[in-house]
Amino acid sequence: MPPDNRYGRIFLDTNAYIVGAADLNTAEGKILLWLGFEEEREDAAEVVLSQELVKQILRVAKRLRGKDWAGSLISRIWQKFNITYVLVEEDSVLREEVRAFIPREDVDIYLTAKQGRIDCFISSNHELIRSAVVKTKDFQCLTPEEFTRQVLL
Repeated sequence: MPPDNRYGRIFLDTNAYIVGAADLNTAEGKILLWLGFEEEREDAAEVVLSQELVKQILRVAKRLRGKDWAGSLISRIWQKFNITYVLVEEDSVLREEVRAFIPREDVDIYLTAKQGRIDCFISSNHELIRSAVVKTKDFQCLTPEEFTRQVLL
């Protein structure tokens, strides 16, 4: 797939990693492949990660397919993707501000995306997408299907 320079830095929510790794034929799987999940791509977009996102991916992956699959998934992400790692500040004033419009369980995820200065947030979490787009307009938010239609087709 040819590179698409509209999205130099993207953020994939936990669900995109889990669904995509479980089935590469899904929209999420096609995005992972576009990013280099099967083979490294030097021209791939940057993928933003944080400790909180990695913990979420591990927790969900272990529950669904076991610790070996979870470890393998995280290993592939680190080895194959063009990663930008973000440290999310614990005592951030911004954290308090976003709690007013981002669901509590998604605050660290949102802050990872914001501090990672992403161009596009990809998630099936419609509540988080709606909150982020309506209130902040910090970045474009797309579902995996929308991203696939706009960028990969």
